[in-house]
Amino acid sequence: MENIENTENKQKKSNKFVSFLKAVFVHNIGWKLLALGTSAVIWALVAGLW
Repeated sequence: MENIENTENKQKKSNKFVSFLKAVFVHNIGWKLLALGTSAVIWALVAGLW
């Protein structure tokens, strides 16, 4: 009985982790890439690379 509960808890934790990763890396990926690109351009301007 305990083994079944332990495996269910581990699966719930892994499902939460997977859903967290999907929320971070999958949803709105276009906006995140745009933000990274914009920050790189701003950093280059501030650092005087252009």
